[in-house]
Amino acid sequence: MLFTQPNQFNWEANNFTDLYPGNAAATTLTADGSANTKGADTALLVGIAHDCYGIALNFTAGNTDNTIRRQMTDLLIDPAAGVGNAGSSWSVAINNLYSNSPSITTGQFGYCYYFPLFLKAGTAIGARIQDVVGGATTRCSIRVYGKPSRPESVMYGTKVETIGATTATTTGVAVTPGTAAVGSYSASLGTLTNSAWWWQLGIGSADTSITANRYFFDIAHDATTKYLCAQGIGYGSSTTTEMTWKSAFGDCQPIHVAPAGTNVYVRAAGQGAPDTSMTAVVYAVS
Repeated sequence: MLFTQPNQFNWEANNFTDLYPGNAAATTLTADGSANTKGADTALLVGIAHDCYGIALNFTAGNTDNTIRRQMTDLLIDPAAGVGNAGSSWSVAINNLYSNSPSITTGQFGYCYYFPLFLKAGTAIGARIQDVVGGATTRCSIRVYGKPSRPESVMYGTKVETIGATTATTTGVAVTPGTAAVGSYSASLGTLTNSAWWWQLGIGSADTSITANRYFFDIAHDATTKYLCAQGIGYGSSTTTEMTWKSAFGDCQPIHVAPAGTNVYVRAAGQGAPDTSMTAVVYAVS
């Protein structure tokens, strides 16, 4: 069998310097004073020094005790900023990244996403956020990766499609996890516009008394067969106050090719009885 050396990234840039992603290290994003309305464009990174092939995001400090807190964040780019320069003319690279009372505290690591998305050198990166609570703040950490050792083996996309987001109420499509069992699939979150191969998931709820629980979520496509696109994505809370975490990956890398025109679904299993009014949004990279 022929062995081919795997790729590794030899450069990264982030907005938290020598610290790990977290509350103190991250950039604060502030929602508009009106509920469910995007706030100001906020810089995360100046124009990056090298081409980017992967973007990791972590949301924290978006929780309030006894309060429903859901956010949707647009990831913004300015490809013309130039290396080391601040962005000024923003466009949306990924819209409405869903988070729900995200927190870093004992037993929780924040709300994570990872996208194998290409951005050219010199691109500045920013974000803007909305919340169901007007004027609320959430923190965002970002790390980007580049200088691949084997560029020919890097898998990356150039666009991200958001499926199932309702910005008017900062919510997604209803899903009911099973209790100590896999629950039924949700209704369709929507239909893919483009063929996609990489998948991410956002989860929210409308619960003012989130319980300590852990969930495993699956993404699937096709109304009849329900082909699995991602499996076992972790979400949950380790406390009885309103704080949650979410992993970017599940049991394996969330890679599955799905054609344009197919419908997308979500299901889940909870270790205990699920919180009320849980909803999902899916992100598909092409």
